[in-house]
Amino acid sequence: MRRIVVLILVVVFLVPGFAVAKSLERKLSDASQLVGIASGSAFDTLAENIADTAARSLPVISSSAGFTYRYNPTLEVFERTSETLGPLYLERPDTLGRGKFNVSVSFQYVEFNTFDGTNLTKLQNSDPIVVRTFDVAGNPTGFRADRLRYSLGLQNYITAVSFTYGVLDDLDVNLLVPIIATNMRVGVHAQQTATAGLDGVFTPSPGFERVGHDDGNAVGVGDLLLRAKYQLPRLDWLRSALGLVMRLPSGSTSNFQGTGDVEISPFLYLSTVLWDRVEPHVNLGIDYNANNVSQSAARYGAGVDVDVTRRFNVNVGYLGRSEFEGLGGNTNFLHLHNGATVEEPLLGLDFGRTDTSDLTFGMRVVVWRNIMLYANGIFALNDSGLRNDTIIPAGGIEGTF
Repeated sequence: MRRIVVLILVVVFLVPGFAVAKSLERKLSDASQLVGIASGSAFDTLAENIADTAARSLPVISSSAGFTYRYNPTLEVFERTSETLGPLYLERPDTLGRGKFNVSVSFQYVEFNTFDGTNLTKLQNSDPIVVRTFDVAGNPTGFRADRLRYSLGLQNYITAVSFTYGVLDDLDVNLLVPIIATNMRVGVHAQQTATAGLDGVFTPSPGFERVGHDDGNAVGVGDLLLRAKYQLPRLDWLRSALGLVMRLPSGSTSNFQGTGDVEISPFLYLSTVLWDRVEPHVNLGIDYNANNVSQSAARYGAGVDVDVTRRFNVNVGYLGRSEFEGLGGNTNFLHLHNGATVEEPLLGLDFGRTDTSDLTFGMRVVVWRNIMLYANGIFALNDSGLRNDTIIPAGGIEGTF
């Protein structure tokens, strides 16, 4: 146990040191300069909101173990209490068992490629932005309207190590440590469409397209999760448990790997077992943002897992998240609309509140004694916010000892 704690501390404090000197958020904020457009507060807020949205959109593996036990003092042995191998992204009420220890190592590839249904390679406002022009001496000469388009790519390779310990038969504690490798590339395309003097009267004046590119990567620890689950007394057919999750802001906000906020999330977990091999689940909770209550969100999910055999399980589930409010900050910038200058959001992106819905599906297979492999996928059921338009794959290995 002491060696594990030392390893965690080394990873938490040393891995962030490998991040690039210039953060990914700063690269995105400054990208407009690649085509001669000065960045400013609106571009800073745009990059900050994308970074925050990306960090909050990373899926998290549940802490529920495939095998759970309870000590029988009469027989002086541990008896298995879980009747199925369990889900992956949903929690079930069963606790691990006093003195039992579970270790899980998971791998996920998360690529974001759409925002509110728009491909990230085609981010643009329908109207051109308006920027000031200056002579070589720095004196203002008028205005220029540029058609601006961003092509953005975001990929995350997540290795998460989860440790669960059964403090009591009915009480588990868990630590999740995610190691995230993030790649970002950004292309900026700008083309002049009209010009104006100091009087602000625009006339068509098409110009050549200007193109700039930048990219970067960062490796670091994401937000640590401390999780606890207390199983309530069983009521005939109903199994239930109370859960508490604390998110610690250990991830880098400027590299899209952390939220920068402390979150405390109370949960209720419900399930029942049918025919000794089918277990439906329901999860209900709230992500309470201790730094900014308005950024809290409701979490809910339902699903079922089925043991096809004693060593092979399939599962399917629904995952939902509803934000209380959208992100703050002002990304408005002057745009040319029907010959007049008006303020509109940069690239047409709306960071208002979102409701996300996902389908999760996968399988577990026991390979040796209490060790199993698992593989899962997540498919977005709607296009609200920053999303993946195909399938987010996940896989891993876990063991209970």
